[in-house]
Amino acid sequence: MLVVPELRTMAQLRARAFRMRRPAPLPLSDAELGSIRTPFYLVMGRRSLLVHPRRQAERVPRLIPGARAEIVAATGHVPQMDHPDLLNARMLSFMDDTDSATALRSDR
Repeated sequence: MLVVPELRTMAQLRARAFRMRRPAPLPLSDAELGSIRTPFYLVMGRRSLLVHPRRQAERVPRLIPGARAEIVAATGHVPQMDHPDLLNARMLSFMDDTDSATALRSDR
């Protein structure tokens, strides 16, 4: 959560005033997602109005080898702003897990 009231107000005003000026990007196809070979960590808010969190939390790990997808319960589309400490801890955990898995593969 943004604890500095001025920053929170600015973010809320920008979000309300934002207007897409070009066509929104199309979702990636299953084949496009399946071609991703870099570590991939997807975090979504349960109350997001822009994505379908449960659908993507199932789809992404199924299509991208080694991907992790999580849903944060008490937030909307920007969990990293609403819960920065939680997201930072989870991201660091993902990176540690990814580094460990890479080290294990290189030892073989």
